[in-house]
Amino acid sequence: MTVPAFRDSPAGSGAAGLEAGLLPVLPALRSLLPGLRRGQVVSVDEIGALATALVAGASEGGAWCAAVGLPECGVLAAAGSGVSLDRLMLVDEPGERWAEVVAVLLGAVEVVVLRPPVRPSVTEVRRLTAFARRHGGVLVVAGMPWEGAQVRLRVVSSVWTGLGDGHGHLRGRRAQVVAEGKGPPRAEWLWLPGPGGEVTVAGIAAVDDHEPTVELSVAG
Repeated sequence: MTVPAFRDSPAGSGAAGLEAGLLPVLPALRSLLPGLRRGQVVSVDEIGALATALVAGASEGGAWCAAVGLPECGVLAAAGSGVSLDRLMLVDEPGERWAEVVAVLLGAVEVVVLRPPVRPSVTEVRRLTAFARRHGGVLVVAGMPWEGAQVRLRVVSSVWTGLGDGHGHLRGRRAQVVAEGKGPPRAEWLWLPGPGGEVTVAGIAAVDDHEPTVELSVAG
């Protein structure tokens, strides 16, 4: 598999307020992590808006991104969360050679979001982690633990709004996200997603007292 290199932008190196080597993240995520550090692996415990949000900030900053093994990452959902579609490559079904596909992409784009189709072997984990570090790419692994990830993002609690008494329409999901890695854990309440598909900070006051909610607690 051959993919042309798309790293034609200095994303992260010239963005205001970012130190060298960081790709930007959405404002809502900055209390959890200041940016995506080139060469690192980020583990996200679920598939969906949180992983997509990590791509959104980087692509808005000019970085080329790819999503591998995430057919749920539709164009409309990605656009709603702020992803620049003209800087996103989608590989919905990478097949048995998924690790090779990811390795090639890590040398061509700046952020790769991956849901492995099977639990990766120790060799595959070490190889792809080394590829990210060597090429300065960011590997975001969604929905599966990844040994050696420098940052781990977990949804520990969530509340859906708009559904009450068994009827209505789900309008948005408010989730408490915890970031673990270097230093003490950090937590933030986010809309994942908000009523319009966006990812923003959602404090306790962000939920209308009269809005029906369904609360979910996530073990772990």
